[in-house]
Amino acid sequence: MGKRHIRHVMRSEWRKTKKTPAQLLMMLIVPVVSVLFLSWCMCYVRVMVDKYHASVYLPDEKTTEEIGGYLGEYYPYFSFVTGTVEEAEERVHEGKTDCALVVDNTTVRILYDSSILTSTIALKDANDCANDLVYLLEGKDYLEGAYELYPETKTIDLSTDEQKLVNYFDQMSGLIGMILFLMMASNAMTLAAKTITGEKERQTFDSLVLCPSPLRKILLGKELVMMIEVFVSGLAGLAAAVAGMAVWYPDEFSMVRKAVANDPVWIPVVLTLLLTVTLVITGIFSIIGSAFATAKKASLFSSAGMVFISVGAILPNFIDKDIVRYIPVANWTPVIKHMAKNQIDILPLLTAFLVSAIVAGICMILSCGLWERTSE
Repeated sequence: MGKRHIRHVMRSEWRKTKKTPAQLLMMLIVPVVSVLFLSWCMCYVRVMVDKYHASVYLPDEKTTEEIGGYLGEYYPYFSFVTGTVEEAEERVHEGKTDCALVVDNTTVRILYDSSILTSTIALKDANDCANDLVYLLEGKDYLEGAYELYPETKTIDLSTDEQKLVNYFDQMSGLIGMILFLMMASNAMTLAAKTITGEKERQTFDSLVLCPSPLRKILLGKELVMMIEVFVSGLAGLAAAVAGMAVWYPDEFSMVRKAVANDPVWIPVVLTLLLTVTLVITGIFSIIGSAFATAKKASLFSSAGMVFISVGAILPNFIDKDIVRYIPVANWTPVIKHMAKNQIDILPLLTAFLVSAIVAGICMILSCGLWERTSE
């Protein structure tokens, strides 16, 4: 009997919140456009970064002094030193220089690590500097013996595909997660105001008290419908994030697609992360919607809920601890980064999901108490 009541309430609430195609499109288009816009902005922010440090490694002190004296004024971010390929690689790997040019025999090598490099302008300037080096080295009398052949320029990326992917997620997943979760929270806030607070504001709450179904079952039906709609909006935003990656970061998208093909567990892991966030968001806004009789009052506390969700999304940017993987909402970035490293640990994922389920359950119990208080 109880299950039939809940199903009946869910159907009733679904009919109440049933949207026209235009309304449904608007609900889904907000997270899609927001995530695409954020991805586009981040793409150009990365390109526009112009501060960097580069090093030019030359084979002897005499060459270093003369070449550095001539090119130093044209390339203020470059330092000219005497050294070897091994020394240059070490400095690049350690992040002590964004890129390094190494003059060795008949080759000018441009070394960089794309998982660390923060400026695309650095590579452009490095190529220009390499061309100038080729020109100077070819014409220097004291180098005729060492450079009998025309020097060749090679650009070498020292990073692995795994490092590139981890770097991408480190830069992007926190911000994309924040905007995605805020859009989900915005939908939850609207639904809570309409279906929960709205019953009191429209003065239809008294008629619900007279229904044969208990108030707690009616509220549970409302919350389950709200959870479904919030999860669907999250899926739409996630699809937009993937589309943005395919358009603006095709290399990273290709690596992710290959990783998913090799290990399909990516899909259930990401869906579990999204469901974890859905449970927390639904729980928070069901409490807020149940505690107030007008949407105007509820909106003040809804803002606090939005702040809580956004802080949780960017928490890994400030706390680099393994414990973050066990915290709902905050575990979004660290779990995805570990997946990129082929380190899929199910325990933190399931722990965070269990915590979110407990939080959602407690929130639903409190919501029932707050909602029923109006009938007293």
